[in-house]
This record gives sequence, C-alpha cells and structure tokens, in this order.
Amino acid sequence: MNKFKLLVLTMLLLSGLSVFSQNPDFHIYLCFGQSNMAGAARAEAQDSIVDARFQMMGAMDCPDKGREMGSWYTATPPLCDCNAGISPADYFGRTLIENLPSNVKVGVINVSVGGCRIELFDKENYQSYVETAPDWMLGWIKNYGGNPYGRLVEMAKLAQKDGVIKGILMHQGESNPNDSLWTQKVKAIYDNLMIDLKLDPTKTPLLAGELLSAEFDGKCAGFNQFIAQLPAAITNSHVISSEGCPGKPDGLHFTAEGYRILGKRYGEKMLSLLGENQAGLIQRVVEDGGTGAYKAIMYTDNSLPTHTVFRPDDLSVFGKKNQLPIIVWGNGACANSPWEHVNFLSEVASHGFLTIAIGPMPQEGERGAGRSTSSQLTDAIDWAIAQNSDESSIFFGKIDISKIAVSGMSCGGLQTLEVAPDPRVTTAVVCNSGIIGDGGGMPGMPGLTKDHLAKLHSPILYLLGGESDIAYKNGMDDYKRINHVPVFVANMDVGHGGTYRQPHGGEFAKVATAWYKWQLKGDMKAGKLFTGNSPELSQSSVWTVDKKNLP
Repeated sequence: MNKFKLLVLTMLLLSGLSVFSQNPDFHIYLCFGQSNMAGAARAEAQDSIVDARFQMMGAMDCPDKGREMGSWYTATPPLCDCNAGISPADYFGRTLIENLPSNVKVGVINVSVGGCRIELFDKENYQSYVETAPDWMLGWIKNYGGNPYGRLVEMAKLAQKDGVIKGILMHQGESNPNDSLWTQKVKAIYDNLMIDLKLDPTKTPLLAGELLSAEFDGKCAGFNQFIAQLPAAITNSHVISSEGCPGKPDGLHFTAEGYRILGKRYGEKMLSLLGENQAGLIQRVVEDGGTGAYKAIMYTDNSLPTHTVFRPDDLSVFGKKNQLPIIVWGNGACANSPWEHVNFLSEVASHGFLTIAIGPMPQEGERGAGRSTSSQLTDAIDWAIAQNSDESSIFFGKIDISKIAVSGMSCGGLQTLEVAPDPRVTTAVVCNSGIIGDGGGMPGMPGLTKDHLAKLHSPILYLLGGESDIAYKNGMDDYKRINHVPVFVANMDVGHGGTYRQPHGGEFAKVATAWYKWQLKGDMKAGKLFTGNSPELSQSSVWTVDKKNLP
C-alpha cells in the first residue's frame, strides 16, 4: 500500500497536477494601492466585530498581531500592514459576507504602500522607482521584500491553493497627479497579474475607487477624470464613486465612515457582477420610499440585470383586482443608468406602478456609465409581460399587461418616441425632449424626423422646462404637429434638468404620476389635472399648459 501511495504521488508530481484542494467557495480578492487602500483612519469599536467567514492573508510578518506572512486570519483590521487602519477592503469583504450564501468565504490580500506612485507596482521597472523613493517609504517597501508587486503575486499564488481569485481592488492616484499615462500603467499591471496568476480577464474585474471628492475639499479630486477613463483601457474595470464619502481635513484621506461607505460600494459592485440578488444588497429604499400608498423599493433583478426595477415593497396587496400597470423609462443623455432620476422613479412606483428604468441599479452615490438604446425599453416591456405569466415570479398575476406607459427624459424622451408606436403602448410621457427637426443630435441619439410623429397612436404628455430648456423648441414643435391623438404639454420654468433630483422628484413627478394614474388606472380625479376648459394644472402658479384632443 505504501508503494502504491508513493507511485500515485510521483505520478501527480510528474504530471504537474496540484495535490492541494482548491475550494471554489473561497472567494479571494487582491487589493493594492497607496495609503487609502492601506487604511488611513483608526478602526473604531464597531469595526472589531468580524464574521470568521471573512479572512485576510498576511502579506508580511506582524509579530505584535500574532500574524505570519502567507497565513489566513479572521479579517480584523488592519488588513494591510502591521499598523494600518480601516480601509475600503474591510467593508468590501463584510458586504460580500452579509449577502453571499453561508457556505461562501471571502479572503483579501492587501499590499499597499502609502504615498507611492503607480510605478511601484510596475513588474519590470519598479526598481528604478524604488531608487528614487523617499527614505520614509523604503522601510515600508522593504517589508514587502523590496518588491510589492512580487509580494502580491507570491501571496496570490499561495491563496490559489486554497480558493479562487474573483477580482482585484485598487485605490491609487494621489501620487500621480496629471499623469495622462496612468490608465495605461494600470493596464500593464492588470495584464501582468492576469498572466502571472493565469487569470481570465473576462472573469476577473478590476474595481478602482475614486479619490476624495471635491465636496470634501479633496486636493486630488481632479484626478478622478483619469480614473473615469479606466473602463476604456481595461474592458472589465469598474469605477467606484467616492461621492458622499467623508474625508479628513488633510484633503487626501477618508474618515473611518468614508472608508465604510466606499468599501460597501466596492462590495455592492462586486456582488452585482457576481449576479447575486440578495435583500439589503441590490435593493434599496430611495428617500423614504415615496409619498404614495405603497412604499417603494429599487433593486436589480437577476432575470433583468440590464435594468433597474422600482416597485411597491409589499406585493401581497396586488392581484387580479389591483394590478400593477407597467412604466418603462429611458434616461437623459442616453445614459445606461437611472442615477439622476431615482427620486422621481421611486415616487411614481409608490403609487402602485411597476416602473422599469434602463441601466443596472446605481449604487449609492454612483453616477453609472455607458450608453443605452431604445430597444432596452422594449426589453423591459417584454420582461414585465413574461414575469406576469411566470408562476415562479413574484409578479405572477399581479401585472396589468394591458396598461403600458413608455417614458423618458431628454435622449430618453427620443427613445420613448421611437418605441411609442409599439401597439402594446397605452400612453407615452416625453420629458425635456422633442424630435430635432432634421433628425440630427448627439451621437447615439435616435435619428428621428418629424414624420415619425404620425406613427403615434396613444395619448402623449410632454413635460418641458420652459424656454430655457434646450429641448423646449423641439418639444413645442412636436406638440404643434401632433393633431391625430390626445396630447398635453406642460412647461415649468426650471430648464433642461427638470425636478427629478428634488425630494420625491418634485413637480415633474407629481404631474407625471397624475397622468399615469389617469391613463393607466382610470383615476378620473387625477385626470382633472389635464381635462376640462380649465385643467387644474393650468391654475398652478408654476405651470403653463396647452392641450389638444382631450375632453
């Protein structure tokens, strides 16, 4: 028997196979950067309670902490060196653990050096940077064997014997001011990690956090313009917003609370990339859930990850006698994120509507990125109809598929007009928008011409921002040309931005909600805002209105 075991072991070694057992449920993340990734705020009492499923691997020996390089420990801060504070990695891991299945563990390896330029992690040329590094940094670098990139790879290879590397976190840039080549330098580091660790770039995202924002007097906030360019250089990279993350008076570092918020955003983004849909993660209450009778939530559904859903939280009150009409929404600037409109959309949903916006759910403070297309409005309609007939769906039998509104703002308004001829559409709401006379406009906008208006077949509402709205002339011209369907136009002197970001979406949400109630729910009281010789909205001091083909 002993000879047989020896033979098997010899065969394994000769064939290059590993005798280590890699656990696919142990998710590992590599972290690197400078002081904000290391952690520059003192951990507080609330940070000391950590789930044992969240682990950290020491990247250097820390005798005072009882930690040895290359070993796993419960991820009690510091997660970087022996004396760092709380960092984004702390609440990144905690957020994952709170929302992933209980059989999944999360491990982080954090190799960061305060004050360093990105060149310190250049696999080929780091030595030339070390030669010019300030004296106070040399000890830090020495603790990583004189080569932080090499130490990160060394630890990562050890970790791969235990689990699977799922992603990379980075926070760096303060020491590379105005460096237009920074994104390419980061790409070189990322590419080297993919090669050295035999990782698949399509399955290994890079999450890069913004520097302290201008709202907290961030001295390097201007560098965020370079960080925003990372997705153009690295396809599978994602920018984590620092908006709303408090900073220290030094204008460089976050406070402990700032790190908690930022770390949670890293975690939420990673969870969305993993496709997890857990309550409390990819679900959020906007403001107070709206002023309607049904408090609303915002979330991403696994079966429609390209969109954001706004709906009443309690669906038990909906059924055959009280169904949810469908509202689909296109965003301004053809953006693939409803971040500007979440107050508005949540408010509408709180009045008993299933509201679906183009783009994945924005994390708190995140602006989102990418461009959208009109077809995503149709995708949302198709999805809602399918959900209503799916016995496994929470929406089964609860959606009124005969009542559908297509809506949008600015470029999203043009997308709305493009989709409005769909025979399933009951009504359309066009906000701060209108067809450009010659069909021109910004790249990516639907190239509609005025003859498209003849294809409309249902009542339509135009909400415009008055003469200072850049879409005012286009929208008013649409109104003048539409004579074959009911049309109502309302102007409020607020410009192109509308009131979407005001509490509960402001006046635009009030008027749009009344229109939806009338058109999709038959609420005649709400309809009085738009009907009669003197519509109630015409009596408002802030709105000017006009109508055609309406009672």
